[in-house]
Amino acid sequence: MARIDVQDFSEEELEYYSRQIVLQEIGLAGQKRLNEAKVCVVGLGGLGSPISIQLASMGVGHLRIVDRDVVETSNLQRQHLYGMDVIGYPKVEAAANRLRKLNPHIEVEPVPLSLSPKNVERIIGGVDVVVDGLDMMTPRYLLNRACVKLGVPFVFGAVITHIGNVSTIIPGETACLECFQGDVDDDELPTCAIVGVHPSIISVIASIQVSETVRLITGKTPNLANTLLYCDLGDLSFERIKLAKAESCPVCGSAPRSKPSPIEHQPVQEICGREGRRVFVFSPDDELDMDLTALNSRLEKLGYELLVKARLGSTFVKDPVKGSVLKSGVTILEGVDAKEKAQEIYEQLFEP
Repeated sequence: MARIDVQDFSEEELEYYSRQIVLQEIGLAGQKRLNEAKVCVVGLGGLGSPISIQLASMGVGHLRIVDRDVVETSNLQRQHLYGMDVIGYPKVEAAANRLRKLNPHIEVEPVPLSLSPKNVERIIGGVDVVVDGLDMMTPRYLLNRACVKLGVPFVFGAVITHIGNVSTIIPGETACLECFQGDVDDDELPTCAIVGVHPSIISVIASIQVSETVRLITGKTPNLANTLLYCDLGDLSFERIKLAKAESCPVCGSAPRSKPSPIEHQPVQEICGREGRRVFVFSPDDELDMDLTALNSRLEKLGYELLVKARLGSTFVKDPVKGSVLKSGVTILEGVDAKEKAQEIYEQLFEP
């Protein structure tokens, strides 16, 4: 291994990272590895916010951040990456701006996309670790399968109410997500919009995910390989559950019992409502690279008030409808009482 010395860092970097360079488990060599690493954080909500803040401030050299949503007021109770000044902005844009100010020594790559079977491998391609900041199982399964196929470690985490769990998945070595949490239907799971979530459990699980990610990057064995850590803030308990790779697993097993259950792209999804309003998300199968200037002109001609004109998306309103269009073409519409009506508005926005 090449010798690492202080000349590998600028004076500003040495000062910035000084309190972790002196840590025995990191040192100059570990900091160099962090600086050279590429990490993809998928989901910039409750978990993704503290995860991305910590990874950026610790000096992960290239941070790819992926999300399809815009900042809402209801996010701010737990998503401390954002403030009232960026309501209506694409989360990836608001996050990238904040992270670059937090640490100017790193690169931040915002990706305003919904995960799909068609794009997931491209989204995580070329990174060293993928970190889970999602709140649904279906996109987690997409990530898990892509990570297994590409051989990329995947740090899984999930929270609801005051409980959370986390595990580190190393393709070819450990149980994958579908070995121990396969075939879970999102429609049967509680959501934070319905049952709530305590910000403290988010901070705990996110910090453990970051710790595992840093261990992977610096060449140390993760503490949660083949282990699911369950945390309950209700009685402040932590339980380690041993996992084992299932050889019959359809995704990673040596003797799969069947082919993996197909995951189909959903061009239109209804997601958890905001303030009791129905919300529909339209995700084009291909990234569109929207001309937002032209879109904004069209919105104004259609009578919409533009609330946000950002680089990666626009947010608009014409009571009772509120919507956002990201540069990728992902469109969010709320305040519509039926899927058919949402489809009609969407087609009106994008018709030639």
